Amino acid sequence: MPTATTAGPGERPRAARRLEPPSWRDLRLVVGLVLVLLSVAGGLRLVSTFDDSTPVYAATRDLLPGQQVSSTDVVAVPVRMGEQLEGYVDGSAPLAPGTYLSRQVAAGELVPVSALVTAREALDKTVSVPVDVAAARTLAAGAVVDVWVSPRDREELGEAYGDPRLLLPGAVVDRVPAETTGLGAGLGRAAVQVVVPADRVGEVIAAVDQGARVTLVPAPRADEEPDR
Repeated sequence: MPTATTAGPGERPRAARRLEPPSWRDLRLVVGLVLVLLSVAGGLRLVSTFDDSTPVYAATRDLLPGQQVSSTDVVAVPVRMGEQLEGYVDGSAPLAPGTYLSRQVAAGELVPVSALVTAREALDKTVSVPVDVAAARTLAAGAVVDVWVSPRDREELGEAYGDPRLLLPGAVVDRVPAETTGLGAGLGRAAVQVVVPADRVGEVIAAVDQGARVTLVPAPRADEEPDR
């Protein structure tokens, strides 16, 4: 209720007006709130710009080629590298089980994506085997072949060979020399590089060194059905 104020002689008392809080309709209050919100949004954007980093893995110790990599061998570190970041291992995701190194990574060094390989890629070796050029023409990198060898018969004169035997099933051709398709490619032998499991490398090298005839037979594909 309004309260009366003291009036002078001959004057009628007047009611005093109470102070009221500002209304939401007050334009100045609205403008002030908008400025505050813009200031907060700008501050958050500035903070996010300063923290524009991505975690990538770095080696916690010297890592050697052929070594299996576990979570204790790496640590996630924040970096800002732009487009170059794609060349390094994402530190926000766990390493896949059975991950190996194809090259040395020093302690503190960021781990390149190209340095991580599967167990087969890390442990298998590439061996060069001589095969007939005509047979090499039918091969291509990535082809799966069975390695057959015919041991040389030392007791016979000239080039005599024993019965062929399967030495290594399911090997993968890594590279076929370009000479197999060039001028005079129908003569002699071509050195085809084949990926061999580490524990079978000695057998393949021994067969080649002992002069055995090596034949690479394309392995049947899994989606092919046998003839009935």
